[in-house]
Amino acid sequence: MEGLGLGQNEGLGLMDQAQTQYPVLKGLGLNYKYNPGGGSGFLEFWPGDETGTPDHPRPSEFPAGQPGVEVYDPKTTPLDILGDAVSHHMIYNDPQVKRYYQQFQDSMTPEQHDMLKGQYSHEQKMYGEDRAYEQWLEHAGKPAIFRGYPFKQWPEDVYTPEQKKMFDEMMQYLKEPTRKK
Repeated sequence: MEGLGLGQNEGLGLMDQAQTQYPVLKGLGLNYKYNPGGGSGFLEFWPGDETGTPDHPRPSEFPAGQPGVEVYDPKTTPLDILGDAVSHHMIYNDPQVKRYYQQFQDSMTPEQHDMLKGQYSHEQKMYGEDRAYEQWLEHAGKPAIFRGYPFKQWPEDVYTPEQKKMFDEMMQYLKEPTRKK
């Protein structure tokens, strides 16, 4: 079933599919809401302390202090959910993923840094991004480039062979039925 972005009412719900394919998600205590067309992109990961904005508030179904995933596009896949959970939650809360994240940040090339600066400029012009670059980088830019290769969201040629090897190891870790911390 990997790669299928089945909607909430088609067979297993999307979060059930994701948790079946990636058991690591079961232990994260993620809230879930299927909200087609409710936002831009495929999905939004809501950290426990994120309240949103007046025009895009945190789903009322998500208790304060608990993370959640809100899916907007029926084409969202279980791998997409895992990618956001890893890049917005596990990099802080799972010691092994935290190590992979630090290893990746330490290995980023000047070209990768330049790509992120270009993306930030694009976000400012096209979507009104108003956070300072460093804040955007920590909360959006680095998580996006971190999940790009392992979760099939960016071209492979953006990454060095060493980074790809590290990401392949991380994916093996994430697929283990019982992970060791």
